[in-house]
Amino acid sequence: MLTASLRLSGTLNDGAEVYRSYYLVADFGTHGSGISSIIPLSLGAPMPDDDHMAVEYGGEEMALKAAAECIKNLPGNQGLEVRVVINPE
Repeated sequence: MLTASLRLSGTLNDGAEVYRSYYLVADFGTHGSGISSIIPLSLGAPMPDDDHMAVEYGGEEMALKAAAECIKNLPGNQGLEVRVVINPE
């Protein structure tokens, strides 16, 4: 199992400073697949329609990367600075 803390910060188009935090959990699925869960830690943080993601190949590492890319590309998160900490304590 892999976990990660994903933090986004920056200035929105309206000039507002924003900070958003997510916690990601990923694990192996069957036959080399991977499954990840996205947990928002900031009130009002944009979320994808489904808070679980699955990848066919690459296991937990690819599932974690897919979740992070999905979050970065959500409306409201695009263009923000991203910081990732793998297996935060």
